[in-house]
Amino acid sequence: MSEIYCDILPQPTGWVFAVEGAHSPAYPSYRLAYEAAQRYRDTSTDDRNRIVLRHQDLKGQMRRVTTAIAVPAFHRIQNGH
Repeated sequence: MSEIYCDILPQPTGWVFAVEGAHSPAYPSYRLAYEAAQRYRDTSTDDRNRIVLRHQDLKGQMRRVTTAIAVPAFHRIQNGH
């Protein structure tokens, strides 16, 4: 089984998720983009591929989302958390 990455990314207009070069519409918060990416993953049926959610860390590296509502560190810093 191969993996397809679904990357949750910040954009000037909000947050998007990208899969194989295609971007979603922008969402006003990370959480909304994350939930939309989850719905995409859960409704995409393909027995040969597994969709893996990722986000960027503070150094720009892509990391797997490992918690239910994961908020990247740079998002917490930007919002004073």
